[in-house]
Amino acid sequence: TAARDLTESALMHFADPQGGFFDTSDDHEALVMRPKSLQDNAVPSGNALAATVLLKLGALTGEGRYTDVAEAMLRTLQPVLGKHPTAFGQWLVALTFALGEPKEVAIAGDPAASDTQAMLAVVRRAYRPFQVLAVGHAGSAVPLLAQREQRDGKATAYVCFHFACRRPITDAGELGGALSFRFAR
Repeated sequence: TAARDLTESALMHFADPQGGFFDTSDDHEALVMRPKSLQDNAVPSGNALAATVLLKLGALTGEGRYTDVAEAMLRTLQPVLGKHPTAFGQWLVALTFALGEPKEVAIAGDPAASDTQAMLAVVRRAYRPFQVLAVGHAGSAVPLLAQREQRDGKATAYVCFHFACRRPITDAGELGGALSFRFAR
C-alpha cells in the first residue's frame, strides 16, 4: 500500500540510528548538523506525526516492527512529556494511542454500496482516537481485510483487537454496540 511504501521510505532515508527521524534525508546536501525537530511549533513535530503514523500502520498491518519504532521514540521522550505537555501535544496523541485500546475495524464490501456506506456512517459517527479502519474486498492488499469476507452478500464489519476479531456483523445498527465494546486485556 502507499502508506507502507511511504513509511518504508521514511525509515530508510530519515531514520536516526539513535532513535527518531531527521528533518532531512540521508541523500540531502551535507549540513553542519542534520536537524531533528521534536517539539511541536505552529505545526506538529514531524517526529511526533511519524510516531502516530507508525502506531496506526502497525495496527492496520499487524506488523509489530512499526509499533516497536514508535514505542522506542515515545520512551525516549517520556521524561519531558509530563514536564512540558504544551510543547509536545502531538506526542501526547501518539502516547494516548499507544496506551489505549486500539480497535481495528474491517468492513468487507463495495465501498460505494449503500450497506457499506451505512456501516461507515456508524463508524464515523463518534470520535474514536484508538481506531483504525479498512474498507474494501477481502482480496485487498490491506492485511486487515485479508480473509474478511462478506456474509450473505452483505457488507460485513469485523471489529478486532490485535487482529483477533469478534463475530462478523452485517447490521449497521449492531455495529455501534460492537464499537463500544471493551476488550479484556
